[in-house]
Amino acid sequence: MRAAIYARYSSDLQSANSIEDQIRLCREVLEREGAPAVEIYTDYALSGGALKTRPGMQALLADLRAKGFDMVVAEALDRVSRDQEDVAAIFKRITHAKARLLTLAEGEISELHIGLKGTMNALFLKDLAQKTRRGLRGRVEAGFSGGGNSYGYRVVRRFLADGTAVTGEREIEPTEAEIVRRIFDEYAAGHPPRKIVAALNAEGIPGPRGGAWNASTVNGSRQRRNGILNNELYLGRLIWNRQHFVKDPETGKRISRPNPKAEWITTEVPELRIIDDETWARVQELKRRYAGWAGNTRQTKKRLLSGLAVCACCGGSMTIARRDRYYCATRREKGTCEARHGIAVVDLETRVLGGLQRLLVGNEALLEAFAEAFRQELARLRGSRQSDATKLRRGLAETERGIARCLDYILSSDTPPASVRRKLQDLEADKTRLEAELARIEADLPAPAIEIHPNVPELYRRQVSKLTALLDDEDTRPEAMESIRSLIDRIEVGPPETGRGPCSVTLVGALASVLAFVSEGIETRNRRALAGQGGSAFGTCLLVAGAGFEPATFRL
Repeated sequence: MRAAIYARYSSDLQSANSIEDQIRLCREVLEREGAPAVEIYTDYALSGGALKTRPGMQALLADLRAKGFDMVVAEALDRVSRDQEDVAAIFKRITHAKARLLTLAEGEISELHIGLKGTMNALFLKDLAQKTRRGLRGRVEAGFSGGGNSYGYRVVRRFLADGTAVTGEREIEPTEAEIVRRIFDEYAAGHPPRKIVAALNAEGIPGPRGGAWNASTVNGSRQRRNGILNNELYLGRLIWNRQHFVKDPETGKRISRPNPKAEWITTEVPELRIIDDETWARVQELKRRYAGWAGNTRQTKKRLLSGLAVCACCGGSMTIARRDRYYCATRREKGTCEARHGIAVVDLETRVLGGLQRLLVGNEALLEAFAEAFRQELARLRGSRQSDATKLRRGLAETERGIARCLDYILSSDTPPASVRRKLQDLEADKTRLEAELARIEADLPAPAIEIHPNVPELYRRQVSKLTALLDDEDTRPEAMESIRSLIDRIEVGPPETGRGPCSVTLVGALASVLAFVSEGIETRNRRALAGQGGSAFGTCLLVAGAGFEPATFRL
């Protein structure tokens, strides 16, 4: 019998020994069940409310499919998951693999446990969140921090007479408070946030997180009341519950959502005031005045190359400014890059699309390089898998010899010792595992002869022509953009080589990505050939997924 143990604790505030305690208790149960072969899966300080953010559980489910287990054991069902959807999905995968889910608290899990306990665990999470918010609200109304710390303040560490630690107290940090006053004074004097942070960075003054200052750190968002210029704590006013967080069911990540202003909790804390009323009012008036200048003219339609263009001088992202040109965001937001060059959006898109067409259609030498890289990677994988298969066959032969020796001893003895019987069980479990791994590797071995089809250049031309047409259609534009973006790792934009003229543009892509560009056309031809619709069939595993293909650079 092969078993897996899963253990998890959910908070950095909990002891890591909790994992060891769970594993020890689960091992005791497995010893009684007669399962000597055990694999351990753990998730440290990770919430049970999202499956996708737990690598330990993901690894367990992957090995459940690849290796196979007879039993999965955990301390309790809420260790497996507290989310109703996730716990049902995990249970479904375990039962589909013909394994049992056993917990120390509930025993063997059935559909009844999934329905009742899943609901109870979900309600527990909701109740815990409500109690936590109620406690935080009481702290804020008493003048203490509801969590986190703002630039310009430091956390007070002290203990009461009974030894209880005081939490949530803040006091002004004089050095940082002077920087806050400087930012407000300079903004009130007409200096934009980008120039303010450029000066701070030039003087080597560390930002709130210890790194360089960013214009958005100063400017923030007036709607969400974040950023130094919007923080009313500097006015001696503590505001809590401006936003709440929810987990995206697809990614498991937390996302913030603003709360209505009527739900905000405001407490006066005059001892934490840094900015006077007159300066605050002047700054807010300027922010209101400037807020409408570009508010309705911002670019909302995603551009073809958004997020791919980087500055060749500093490696930072290039973003669109002045509506239609890419500029270095590091220079604009932090002032730490000297790059002054910019490139029109239309110019960059035209050069990249034209370059891709030349690369994919007219470059026979490049196509041969792709083919050679593919052949080398295929040979490497074939050799690696054959080597692994040879080792497994040797291990399987040795295990079978051990089983034969144990059987001979048992048959020749009137009362064979229990240790021999346990050894035989271990060897049988090893044999099952080795046979499964060997079958998987042999099934994945590449075909003995796979060649690059001579019609690949034509497939290139068809794919490129199709993308160009799809880009012009608003309905198919997202699909075409995704296909083109998949070919590109990044686009490095540098200053003109002669001081004046067009910027230098270097496209950095991956050979595997460019090969993948034509895989759809190849697979379509294969299916048609195998169905007797004409054409000639050739290797469907033309692409070896990603491994072995290094990024390649192309000057456009």
